[in-house]
Amino acid sequence: MTFGQKLKNIRKSFGFSQEQLANIMKVSRQAITKWESDMGLPDVSNLKELSKVFGMSVDSLLNNQEHLPCLHMRVELDKKKYKNKHSSYNEVLREYYGNFDIYVLTREKKMNKLEFLIDFFIGGFSPEAIYPIETADVLSDLSPYYLVCNGDEKLLVNIKDWFLDVSILPSDINVKKFSYGKNKFRNCGKLNVNKL
Repeated sequence: MTFGQKLKNIRKSFGFSQEQLANIMKVSRQAITKWESDMGLPDVSNLKELSKVFGMSVDSLLNNQEHLPCLHMRVELDKKKYKNKHSSYNEVLREYYGNFDIYVLTREKKMNKLEFLIDFFIGGFSPEAIYPIETADVLSDLSPYYLVCNGDEKLLVNIKDWFLDVSILPSDINVKKFSYGKNKFRNCGKLNVNKL
């Protein structure tokens, strides 16, 4: 797989247009077109930025392996562009994923038995809930998580501290309830960012 094919596959996996990637990279759309059509390579600074954005080494971007690694992307959001951190969530989702199906997720940490016992005795037991209150975990991450579906592509999206973090999920994942990394997620319903 050439660099251009790889870049195009990665961009499409994250559901981005050439223009959106160009905005993230602070280059022209024509530069992205040139790179994807193998008419040229990005300079060293742009290669480093691509590797930073897509969470992979420059070597991984440039080698001609056929299979892509598990992909994760991190984009710093422009603070000046949005009114404030919390109202920006829908604006960010609309800007990057407005044409896709977006679902709100709840997150809880997957706990081992020891963590569960500690949390059970320290956190207490809520009469309204079936599970013990995972106090420390809940307070450690109050940022929103979303599931973005685009055909077979499924993305786990988190907006935290002015960063957009996106991970590509396996295509066969259960969209109602799934585990990823150290977390368990539950689907709370569809979000229509275009009506907000």
